[in-house]
Amino acid sequence: MIARINQDLALTDLESNVNNLAKDIEDAYWELYLQYRIYDTIVAARNSSLRTWRDAKRKLEIGGVPGFNVEDEAQARDQYFNQKALSQRTLSELYKSESALRRLLAMPVNDGTIIRPSDEPITAMLQPDWAHSVAEALTHRVEIRRHKWNIKSLELQQRAAQNLVRPRLDFVASYDINGFGDDLLDYDDQPLSSLYGNMVDGQQTGWGLGFTFQLPIGLRQAKTQLLNIELRMAKAREVLQAQELEIAHEVGNAFQDLAEKYVTAQTYFNRRKAAKDRVELFQKKLEAGTQTLDLVLRAQSSLADAEVEYFRSLVAYNQAILNLYYRTGTLMQNNNVFMAE
Repeated sequence: MIARINQDLALTDLESNVNNLAKDIEDAYWELYLQYRIYDTIVAARNSSLRTWRDAKRKLEIGGVPGFNVEDEAQARDQYFNQKALSQRTLSELYKSESALRRLLAMPVNDGTIIRPSDEPITAMLQPDWAHSVAEALTHRVEIRRHKWNIKSLELQQRAAQNLVRPRLDFVASYDINGFGDDLLDYDDQPLSSLYGNMVDGQQTGWGLGFTFQLPIGLRQAKTQLLNIELRMAKAREVLQAQELEIAHEVGNAFQDLAEKYVTAQTYFNRRKAAKDRVELFQKKLEAGTQTLDLVLRAQSSLADAEVEYFRSLVAYNQAILNLYYRTGTLMQNNNVFMAE
């Protein structure tokens, strides 16, 4: 039983590694999704800056229009090249994120295809139950099961060690068949001429019965071993209690992080909507000649920042959900990953 528990302890290491791998893969998946969203946003901002620059350049070439300043063309050109540089850098970060995901999935570095996430992040509010989540964590976390199995192993070792501090009384019995002869094999009919022949006749047999009693003086080694196991078991129980408390705090932090990330995502969504409305209003005023190009360019830059921060907060919210599943020990179950002996 102790050997089987030791095997189960070794299997928990494999399960823990698989669980960590699943979390790393999902984190890398959402990071790649975020990089695609950032790249799409920067490209859209670059294209918008390009259209604005071309419009300003056309106005400059015809000698200007009411509300247009000469420096507007340079400012529009500056913002376009800035957005272009950002798009190039973002594309490089995207390739790095894809490479990281490929490494975790044991895929080739370059196989002629690209990986683009197909699932969209969750935007709905997740409201898990506190008591149920803590109970799940204390039930499914690998660390808790490992400690409990370790305590069970120590209990069995204690039972085995207790036998060493007790006197030992054994009943022994034996039955002997003997053979005597001058030679190993001999066809002479004389007595004791053939050893095998004498043995086959079964005339030289013996038996014995008895008791064996053992009591080591002092039992110092056995008592020391038993005390050592008792101390290890007491330590293991204290570690289990500390681990349960630590896991409860981890679940609590995951709850707080989940709530904070959701509120932040909502805030950035509202900022994104406001920035989009601002760009549309400033664009209409610019076309009517009642607005300067500087404010339009600033509004476009603010919209790009709002888009990036919104998707960043949205991915952070989904990673917070992932972290909650990881802390409660249900990540593999939610991803339909199961282990069997």
